[in-house]
Order: sequence, then structure tokens, then C-alpha cells
Amino acid sequence: MKKQWGISLLAVIMILSVILTACGNTNQTGVKADEKGASEESNEVVEIEFLHQHGGDAVDKLVEEYHKSQDKVRVKPVFAQGSYEGIIEKIQTQAASKQLPDVFTNGFVYTRFAIDTLPIVPAYEFIEKENTDMSDFFPEMLNLGKGDDGKQYAMPFGVSTPIVYYNADHFREAGLDPENPPQTWEEIREAAKKLTVNGRYGMFFNYEVTGNWMYQAMTETAGGHMMSEDLKSVAFDSDAGRKALQFWVDLVNTDKSMPVMDGKQASQSFASGNISMYVESPALLTNFRKQTQFDLRTSVFPSLDGKRVVPAGGNNLVILAKDPKKQAAAWDFVKFATSAKGTSLIAQEIGYMATRKSALDDPKLMGDFLKKIPQAKVPYNQLENMVPWYNFPGTAGSKVYKIVQDNIQAALLQQKSVDQAVTDAAAQANALLK
Repeated sequence: MKKQWGISLLAVIMILSVILTACGNTNQTGVKADEKGASEESNEVVEIEFLHQHGGDAVDKLVEEYHKSQDKVRVKPVFAQGSYEGIIEKIQTQAASKQLPDVFTNGFVYTRFAIDTLPIVPAYEFIEKENTDMSDFFPEMLNLGKGDDGKQYAMPFGVSTPIVYYNADHFREAGLDPENPPQTWEEIREAAKKLTVNGRYGMFFNYEVTGNWMYQAMTETAGGHMMSEDLKSVAFDSDAGRKALQFWVDLVNTDKSMPVMDGKQASQSFASGNISMYVESPALLTNFRKQTQFDLRTSVFPSLDGKRVVPAGGNNLVILAKDPKKQAAAWDFVKFATSAKGTSLIAQEIGYMATRKSALDDPKLMGDFLKKIPQAKVPYNQLENMVPWYNFPGTAGSKVYKIVQDNIQAALLQQKSVDQAVTDAAAQANALLK
């Protein structure tokens, strides 16, 4: 009996030992699973969508470089037709279906619109959390992503100001010095007259650029403003606004040195040698360098009475991601895209200005590039003249831009006098802004 009891006790001990060992193994396995889970979480790849309006392969190259720099985030670039208006229209459509991109390029002309109407994730939240050093950015460019409260909502991505492209071969033929291009409105007008020969035009201001960009440059250079200080009415219904439009009307109808055509036609005409001077964004520089067969030069925007004002064209990077992981991933991508390396890539591939001061001095970034491509230096020569691209208040901005554009076109075609065109544009715009 005792023997049986001893055997039974031994059996119980052995069973308990097995159970305890199993429990111990389960615990060890549980810890390893937790560790594996943490490892898997740290190795998780987050995919984000980047909506942009840049043609060509510049954005693809930027994303490729970003992917090489890390393995935690993958960016899916999505191209939107229609420039900045196309982006805004697509964003509004996606907002209705709650399928917004995680990051998108927003034209500076729609900065206020994005802050006021879209569920953006402000950049300042990340900047404050990480205590990010912003001192390397050109302050004039950082301002382009700030709200009326002075806070940083978006980060400058592509920045441009209007410059003058000119055909140095045509200058020599006309007896003009290509080393000393015209610097003022009057000099531009006189040069355009001399260059209007042999069936070609001397000048073209791309007045069709979205957001009345070129008209703002002309009006503010003439001493005017686009909006009143109290933001209750437009301010281009002024001597300056009329002087700006009259200058273009005189080029077209008095001097016959500027054609009436859309920007795409004018760009092609300039590249083929049928227009001698062309005022537009440096974002066209890369394409012009590839397309032109002549001595291509660039110069600063013309001044009037010693004043030059150039609104900043281009776009910010805006974050819309809702998921915290995607927000962090989006910010990581934005930091790379606006880093000295990222901004240099965009500047060289498209023609925009680099947003980082350090990039200009680094031979591996913009330093050697600017020496090799002197045409790209010109926008930096008028950096001190840069002002924000004006944003009309409220949600009617795009409609106001079209109203102004339509009235400019009517004046150029002599369907309206300059005075009537400006008066009508102001009245129609103010009616929308009430």
C-alpha cells in the first residue's frame, strides 16, 4: 500500500513538474511574442499618398531618393491635372468621400483657403514637438506657409518669382547688349519694339498664370495692392492697377510687340525663337534649357520708379493624414523633401528656388549647379523683393481670379477700355467677397 502511495505521489510530482514546465515555457513564449510584436511594429512600413501637380519625373526622383534614405515609409506619388486649381478641386472631391491624400502640394495662392477650410495637420505641431531648427530656411520662404496668426501651417516646397527669359541672339541682331538686359518697364518696352522684327514678337508677359500672379507683380511694382487693409474690398481698382494693365495693352495694341495668346502657346513660341523676351516662372527653366537652340539668358523682373515687387509663386507641402502613424510618416517625408538635399533636387530638376540657405553654398547641392547654370541664379537676386502671393479671403478666391483674368483679356482684345475693365473686375470681385 505504501509502495502504491509512493508511486502515486511520484506520479503526481511528475505531472506537476510537467505542468509547471509547460507554464514556464508558455510565459517565455509570451515574452518572446511581445518582443516580436514590438519588433514587427518598429519594422512596420507605412505607406502614404502624395498628391501633386508637377509634371515630368522630378517628384518620382525625389521619392526614390527618400526611399533610399530610410525603409520605414513608402510614398505613393499621385499626379493631378490642372495646376493648383486642379489640386484644390480634387481635394474638395476627395474630402466629400473622406479619402484625402496624406500630403499634397498647395499653391501659395491657396494658403489661406487651406488653413481656413481643410482639416490640415499644422506643421508647427511637429516643429514644436521636435524643437526643429528652422534657421536654415530663407525666412521669406517660410512666411509662405504661415497663417495670419504667424504660425507655420505648411512647409515651402517649390518657390519661384517672375523673371525675364530672353534670347541673347536676338539682342545682338537688334543691336542690344545681352550683357545688359532691360531692367525697367520703359527699357523693356523700348527693347521689345526693337526686337519686333521679321515676323516675330519682342515681348510676352504671361498674364494667364493662375491666381493673377503676373498682374499682382505689375500692380504692386506700380505701388498698388490687391486687397484693402481691412480685407473688405479689392484694392487693384486704383491708378496702379490701371497702370499695370495699360502697360500690357500698349504692348499689344500700340507697339504691337506682344501677341495675345495663352501661356502654353507663348512658351512654345519663345522656345522656337518667335518671341524674344518672355516673363514667367523659373519653373520653366529646365524645359527651356532642353528645348531652345539659342543663347538663353535670364534677368530680374522689371522695376518701375526704382521699385520691384515679385510675388512668390510655387507651393507648400500640406499634411492631411488622419492616422497618427501616417501623420508621423508624412512629416518625415516633408522634412526630407524640404531638406537641403530635397530642395536642391527639386530646384535642379524643375527650376524652382532652393528653400535652404546652406544648399546654395554646398558644391554638391546648388553650389556647382549655379556656377554651371547662371540663368538659375537670377531669382535669388530679387529675393529681397519677394512678397507672398496674394490670397483673397473666403472661399471665392478662385472665382475672383477668373473675374480679373477675364477683364484683363477683354482689355487686351480692346473689348473694354482699361478703366472699364478694372472697374468691372473690382465691382464683380467685391460682390463675391461680401
